[in-house]
Amino acid sequence: MKRILIISLLICIAANSWAGSEKKPVEPFDRGIGVSNTVFVPKGTIGTGVNFSYNTVDLGNTSDDSGYSMLFDLVGGLSGSMYTFGLAPHFSYFVADNLSVGARFDYDRSSLDLGNAALSLGDDMSFGISDYHMLKHMASGSVTMRYYMSIANSKRFAIFAEVRATGAYGQSKMWKEDGTDKFGTYQITYKGALMCVPGICVFAHDNVAVEVAIGVLGINYNYNEQIRNQVEHSSMQTSGANFRINPLAIEIGTCFYFYTGPHSKKARMKNRQ
Repeated sequence: MKRILIISLLICIAANSWAGSEKKPVEPFDRGIGVSNTVFVPKGTIGTGVNFSYNTVDLGNTSDDSGYSMLFDLVGGLSGSMYTFGLAPHFSYFVADNLSVGARFDYDRSSLDLGNAALSLGDDMSFGISDYHMLKHMASGSVTMRYYMSIANSKRFAIFAEVRATGAYGQSKMWKEDGTDKFGTYQITYKGALMCVPGICVFAHDNVAVEVAIGVLGINYNYNEQIRNQVEHSSMQTSGANFRINPLAIEIGTCFYFYTGPHSKKARMKNRQ
């Protein structure tokens, strides 16, 4: 009897070992992202829009004002004004579903007139500047390619990634007035960049969307040429690559989409009839 039980036990162990030795097909690991099949923006669509920004600062310019103070009086006696202005129209055409190519133009202008500013680092360490002025403007053109991916197959929410090749030209001048004399520096700037700009697109209406984008990856080249007091010349070149989020480079704008071909309003109404 014991011999029969031992033989039966050995047979069960051998059967289990043989079953465990069979190779089962391994299913690929799926993170659940995949490639969305949802057509967020159809082929043939025309997109256009504009980003606009304007900011002003005016401090310590009244007749009885002793000057604005900041950073626990570390910087005091501030008086002056500043403004920044930005305009960026853009255009795109969808060569395939969710994929567009386009162009954009950016113009930025800023001005600073600093009447007075004092920096105090202690009783024996303090200095100030007065009658300092700066004017800068820059224009750039870009060729873009953008791909949209719908969020959870939604028709209104999507993320996108845009590749942007940019060339820019700018001029700036900084000068200081000392009585009747004027001292300053004139500068010319050339820029080139290749950037990756991800963002989020939300359709508020079938033809109107709000977009938020921020540059995180870029390869850039800058060349600056200076002329000081119309006599001294100098130049500087910089280049590099970066992967970081720049909060100052956040773009918020409105885009309008016009559907053509079978997706146009006229074609849809004809199909319904």
